[in-house]
Amino acid sequence: MNAAGKRPLPDLSVILCVMDRIDEPGELLAIYRRALAPIGNNIEFIYILAETHPRVDDITALSKSGVRVIHMPKLCGEISMLREAIAASTSDLVMTLPPYLQVEPGVLAGLAHDLEGADMVAASRIRAKDSLFNRARASAYRSATRLTGTRFDDLGCRVRLFRRSVLDRVVLRDEHAGYLPIFAEHAGCRVKQVKVPQAELDRRPRSYNLPIYFDGLLDAVSISFLIRFLQKPFRLFGTIGAALFASGFALACVLIIERVMGQSIAERPALLLSVLLLVLGIQVAAVGLIAEVILFTRLPASSIYRVRRIIEHVSEVQPENTPVHAGHEI
Repeated sequence: MNAAGKRPLPDLSVILCVMDRIDEPGELLAIYRRALAPIGNNIEFIYILAETHPRVDDITALSKSGVRVIHMPKLCGEISMLREAIAASTSDLVMTLPPYLQVEPGVLAGLAHDLEGADMVAASRIRAKDSLFNRARASAYRSATRLTGTRFDDLGCRVRLFRRSVLDRVVLRDEHAGYLPIFAEHAGCRVKQVKVPQAELDRRPRSYNLPIYFDGLLDAVSISFLIRFLQKPFRLFGTIGAALFASGFALACVLIIERVMGQSIAERPALLLSVLLLVLGIQVAAVGLIAEVILFTRLPASSIYRVRRIIEHVSEVQPENTPVHAGHEI
């Protein structure tokens, strides 16, 4: 108790979003608590899950050991659950952990030191001892995510530590929860990637349904568009439209030359194709131009950069041993 008779605010809020896969809740909680003990005793754990989850009773029972459990009426996306859990948390620092072991627990406390000078720390598993199938699957997923231009190697790892203000700057849909570090960096946050050893239990071969892999590829393509062209859509649509228009114009020029030389072009499919390419090129470019107008007139003016430090000039008349310039972090 502090002087006001209230419990002190926690130094860290640990959030576990329970979707489907889950280890034994009681044992996992004990492992996480031991691993985070070096940070301090004032740590709150928050579980959030749907009331329809088959292990809801087991997780709810953890509330007797000081864990806060949040029930959702139905299963929703991970980002929605994360936002609700952060709204219920009381610490400025948030750590997200999966309800199963992904990394060796002994490295979790060290992530707090890695956060110095950054807004987010994203863990990346060292898969040297992982099964061959898991490594092949991870390599394919990493190659797909390279479409976004990311430098992060393991977006499937849910071990992350960040300041709660990060999520306020990010516009993210539920199915894109794994891409949180990319969107945070795009929003001007400083994100560190830290290599950590993979947990032994996480090395077991796992496979998913084929549609899940296909959805992952589509997500990578959509994220690539959002990251690269969200604020400048005309560059994408204008380039495609110009290429279509140029192709149609070149084909039309060839047909005109042939017509001047006396050949009939009235019944040739090439004539219809050239007209189609010209019209389609104009339409695609117009879509990009309309998107630019909408972004310019509707979206609020917000920068994707953040001010890190302000250097202020102090008056020339200074007491002795006073620095001429001073700065502070933001």
